Amino acid sequence: MIDFSNGELRVAFFMEQMKKAMPEVKRQIEVYEKALKNGTLIKNPKPAPQFNNA
Repeated sequence: MIDFSNGELRVAFFMEQMKKAMPEVKRQIEVYEKALKNGTLIKNPKPAPQFNNA
């Protein structure tokens, strides 16, 4: 377990976690921007058929 009482270690740990996550975040942003540019965003998705009875 990491000792989070040391602020520098805590920041270093979370920076490393963000470095691991950022490629996927950037990919998702690219997909969103591409869909936005092409006008293919679904603004109000329809509920699945099994939820139409409510």
